[in-house]
Amino acid sequence: MKLMHTKLPDFYQKLQDAGKKLRPETEVVVSGLENMQSAKLASLRVGRAEEYVEELTQDPEVTKIEIKILPQIPETIHTIVFKALRKDGTSPKTILGSMFVTGPAAECYYYDSEQVDDRRVPFD
Repeated sequence: MKLMHTKLPDFYQKLQDAGKKLRPETEVVVSGLENMQSAKLASLRVGRAEEYVEELTQDPEVTKIEIKILPQIPETIHTIVFKALRKDGTSPKTILGSMFVTGPAAECYYYDSEQVDDRRVPFD
């Protein structure tokens, strides 16, 4: 399983490295997963993401790559953990709840692009 998944910090590093492969001064900014402490991503998808970043940096006018990670289905149920903590770090009680979280559509981030190449995985 280790070879099939990429840890979240490694994912960030791989995207940074891919952006700087052709031009070390290229800035790469990743946002959308700031609240995740740890995660694993499918290594094949990470490899594709690296390829996409490298492809975008082939244009000599590109100086910055912005990567936003959004839920593909705008309204999904998220679990919310309400955990009470004492001074010593122990937890007397935890309440689990759920909430619909609505995020902005991807169009909010690419509306001013001259060209959009949609390579998302279809659900049909």
